[in-house]
Amino acid sequence: NYHVREFEKKVSKFFKSKYCLAVSSGTAAIKIALKAMGVKPGDEVITQAFNFIATVEAILDCGAKPVMVNVDKTLNMCPKELKHKINRKTKVIIPVHMLGVSCRNKEIFKIAKKKNIKILEDNCESVGGKYKNKYLGTLGDIGIFSLDYGKFITTGEGGLILTNNKTYFNYCKAYH
Repeated sequence: NYHVREFEKKVSKFFKSKYCLAVSSGTAAIKIALKAMGVKPGDEVITQAFNFIATVEAILDCGAKPVMVNVDKTLNMCPKELKHKINRKTKVIIPVHMLGVSCRNKEIFKIAKKKNIKILEDNCESVGGKYKNKYLGTLGDIGIFSLDYGKFITTGEGGLILTNNKTYFNYCKAYH
């Protein structure tokens, strides 16, 4: 347990995130983050079609409906299609930074801000990548990483939740 807390502090410092919580997997990180963001049955969560199944599983596990957006030439969420998928039930948008390439943050975050929708960054595939000198996974309300054996940083298994929001962090810490 001591080494886990030490690891969380080092990750938090490296990624310049106020809070970091280690959890059992990237999938668990997504579900815990969605719960902290208030996702409940009947809500809709938008993510991209090119993705690992864990993102959709976590959305379903919360009782919410996954809404898929196609990807563009970057293999990331298409902002133009995203605009058309948002409705009054949309609670969170989960862009996934794929294969070391950042999603189209400027457009996606602008859409989310205009519609007052939260952003959960799935950064399992691009740990260490940056956008405007900030690490991917630290731009949205919450960012998650996977630490399984096939990822950029591995502990064999596990996940991380990063946020600057104390309320979200406290919820995640209590929920996990």
